Amino acid sequence: MNAEVECTATEAADEATLNNTSVESAKSTQLPADLSADLALEKLEPPEDEEFPEGGRGWIVVLGCFIFSTATVWGVTEEYFRTHMFPGTPDSTLTALGSLSSLTMTIGGIISGKLADRYGYKPFLAAGALLWIASMLASAFCTEIWQFFITMGLMQGIADALVFPLIVALPAQWFKRYRAFATGIVVAGSSVGGAVGSLVYRQLITTVGLRKSLAIFTAIDAVALGAAYLMILERRPVEKRAAIVWVDKAYFSDPVFWSVAGCFFFVVFGYLGPVFLLPTFTVQKVQGLNEILAALPLVILNLSAALGRTLVGFVADKCGPVNSLMVAITLSGLTQLVVWMFVSTYGGIMVFAILYGFFCGCFLSLVAAVVARIYGAEKLAGLSGLLLLFNTPGYAAGAPLAGAILNITNNDWRAVAGYCGSVQVVAALSLVYARFKREPRVFAVY
Repeated sequence: MNAEVECTATEAADEATLNNTSVESAKSTQLPADLSADLALEKLEPPEDEEFPEGGRGWIVVLGCFIFSTATVWGVTEEYFRTHMFPGTPDSTLTALGSLSSLTMTIGGIISGKLADRYGYKPFLAAGALLWIASMLASAFCTEIWQFFITMGLMQGIADALVFPLIVALPAQWFKRYRAFATGIVVAGSSVGGAVGSLVYRQLITTVGLRKSLAIFTAIDAVALGAAYLMILERRPVEKRAAIVWVDKAYFSDPVFWSVAGCFFFVVFGYLGPVFLLPTFTVQKVQGLNEILAALPLVILNLSAALGRTLVGFVADKCGPVNSLMVAITLSGLTQLVVWMFVSTYGGIMVFAILYGFFCGCFLSLVAAVVARIYGAEKLAGLSGLLLLFNTPGYAAGAPLAGAILNITNNDWRAVAGYCGSVQVVAALSLVYARFKREPRVFAVY
């Protein structure tokens, strides 16, 4: 199907021939007749006439979404499991535990996104918040690793599936000119929460233990998520909520869609390895570090990621989200291939943490902006969830593969860096078709 499909007013009026007409012109091609009426009338180009507040109450909504995204403390927990609770457990098993929640989120996100597009966001955000709090509290009473797979893996993954596709899509209802910037602020919340949470969590866990630390964080999350929920407000009236179309055939027949999907498929394979393994890398390369110094590179990575995820949105609003996504993923991969592969000192590790952190999570900030730029914002949460579904193999196997490579090569970190960096470069190359198919001009804002 032509990527520039557009139903003109003339075609819409000619209902009698809608299912029999094939091609009107090079610029206006009718959708295939075997698609549903909903998809046949749906524009695959973004609408340009809708007005957006561009601020005001929208910034309160962004703040609420930002708070929703702050609950991330897994990186420090994994290192604690490795050294205190489950010593001798393979790295691939621990990284699989960390990946399970992300895997569950991507699988469930497409369902929750489509349901939220139809029935509204707030019920699903409330359910996600309650499940997250329950998972944290249940984790405080776990003693076996399989129990953590249930609480920190499945329960938190389902909670994230109910929340993440919605909070990255919601700013698009309030902003167009600053859409990517607003979404970047939201996604940066996970990095801020990870950075601050890592320091606080590390200190708590060494002084009061895992159970009390999780109980304290449960109370903090309950208050924060309750306040965030009150800040959320949708602009869409009920009558404009799109009907659920579970299989969007129009997208599956669009080569541009598969180009973008290929990008999101490959990028996560290289994304999570450094995030999960950086504390272990630091301890192995620099002997004699105390708990705080060992955790500091991951904290710096998260702080840098918060800055990068925010600023990439600002850049995307000026240079185009597709351009920004392609450049950010390329630099994320090259940072691993050029920097991580060769560092061995604490200073070098900190430099890598800053550089990689800045670029690594930018793709999460740009999902909604890229979708809105290519296809419009009508079914943003559902389509964002569909694209994030292509992250599933990477979330399931990316970090465990990095851990397995580390074990097989007898702690050859260059092999891990080569693997993670290379697949991210492949992800950037996958996006080239979509970029130049929709906008052939090299220096155009797109």
